[in-house]
Amino acid sequence: MGKLEKSVERLLSRDDVRLTKEQVNHYVKTKQWGEESFVDYLEQHAKTNPNRVAITDENGIDTTYAQLQQQTDQIALALLELGLGPGDRIAVQLPNCNEFILTLMGAAKASIVPVFCHMPYTEHDLDYVIGLTEAKAIVIPDTFKNKNYIELIDKVKEKHTCLEHVIVVSENLSAGTINFYDLLQKDTPAASNKLDEVRPVGTDPFFILFTSGTTGKPKAVFHLHANNLFYTKELNKNLNIPNDGKMLVVPPIAHLTGLAVGFLTSLYRGGSIVLLSSWDVNKAVDLIESTKPSYFLGVTPMLIDLARFVGSNERDISSLTNMVYAGAPCPSEILNIYSQNYNCEIMALYGYSEGGLTHCTRPGDDTTITSTSFGKVADGIEAKIIDGSGNALEGPCEGEVVVRGANFIPGYFRQPHNNNKMFDSDGWFYSSDIVRMDENEYCTFLGRKDDLINRGGYKIDPREIEEALYAHPDVSQVAVVGIPDERLGERIAACIILKDSMKTLSLEDVTTFLSTKGVSKKHWPEAIKVVESFPMTASGKIQRFVLRKQARELKMS
Repeated sequence: MGKLEKSVERLLSRDDVRLTKEQVNHYVKTKQWGEESFVDYLEQHAKTNPNRVAITDENGIDTTYAQLQQQTDQIALALLELGLGPGDRIAVQLPNCNEFILTLMGAAKASIVPVFCHMPYTEHDLDYVIGLTEAKAIVIPDTFKNKNYIELIDKVKEKHTCLEHVIVVSENLSAGTINFYDLLQKDTPAASNKLDEVRPVGTDPFFILFTSGTTGKPKAVFHLHANNLFYTKELNKNLNIPNDGKMLVVPPIAHLTGLAVGFLTSLYRGGSIVLLSSWDVNKAVDLIESTKPSYFLGVTPMLIDLARFVGSNERDISSLTNMVYAGAPCPSEILNIYSQNYNCEIMALYGYSEGGLTHCTRPGDDTTITSTSFGKVADGIEAKIIDGSGNALEGPCEGEVVVRGANFIPGYFRQPHNNNKMFDSDGWFYSSDIVRMDENEYCTFLGRKDDLINRGGYKIDPREIEEALYAHPDVSQVAVVGIPDERLGERIAACIILKDSMKTLSLEDVTTFLSTKGVSKKHWPEAIKVVESFPMTASGKIQRFVLRKQARELKMS
């Protein structure tokens, strides 16, 4: 029995895998899944383009493919010497940095499974993650944004005996921990035989990440090399980035947008990424000016910040030719700044923590499309829109988007109950996302099932109201939610962050503005709440269910 066959057998023996033997064999037989892993691509580029820069960190330090290959060998051997082995988990709580990538790919070479922990995770969050995954080690910074991570992990370690090693990225030594840079001092001449024995194939585990928790407790998303390679290939076709193309990656690589669209697509083609540890528009512009990337990967608030910052400062972002974004739709007036002033191509992406890319706009789509639509389904992936009874609809239509394909995970780590909740027996993933699909199969996100506002039986898309309010000169950010009403079921409330906290904004100001924009009166908010910030998930998504609870105290007009 070959390595791939043994790997498939191990995969199917797990009780948290939703796939049947027939489904996995179909993926393998049709070559949607295969023996190759991301380790193969790293080795290939290190041989063919050893001096090409793979990663540039925010301090301007370059790591070539040859260096990445050598250093990940060292990390892999060091982890094995610490007693970790294939299948063991290593938690990673790092910002976007070179050391994150070294840990990911070093662990991959030893078939050790990284568990991604977002930087804002608290002791409570880590208790849940470490308790579920039983990670044997964790990699952390000593401090980040004035937060002491060593003290945080000391508290977590007291409750979890599985956590044997704390590895710290720091220039200083800390008692009771292992310095990350000491792991890079391991000699590698005799490494090949040892690493060959533990080398992964496509159907082996690659990493575990956690969903945002916008609706409740985060789900443990269990990824293979194979499902990520499947959508990565398609994503590269659509992005059409040259092999040596450079991308500035701002979203956290502990989340799939930053990891997949940023690093994995780059690793697949042998490209280059520039990493920003956290969003700071001034630092982002500094990096654009110094490293001259042609692609910018971000989410809507970042695109808004960058456009406004450059508009009020004499800074040069002319190297950018493509703006790639995911998340909420970006207002057309913002995208037009990039399109008209810098001749940038705009691409909107859509997908899931469970399946990476599933939909995208296409090259040549103008901003009237990319500001509202996330495009159509990617080649090789199936999607359909269903009504409340599960019947498939033809465009133009509105309903829940359900998707299936070889891009999806085999299951949720140690959470088989989530498999049954999110997937059916035929492999369809039920997203709970309500979309509008046009006659060309382009989709527009309307909201989560729980986000749509049902006012007297009339379904209202909160994002249409938000889009209009983003044009208000005093509004920085806005989230529209429904609040319970005995007579109508729900009424509309707008939660608003002002650009200038010293200013005020009344409900009358809001409704008058919406009237001038031609927004139907039935879509006008009946209450507003000015706030300093929104409740966010660790990955930067608005927790609308929290806003709904907070808005219940508001008085209706």
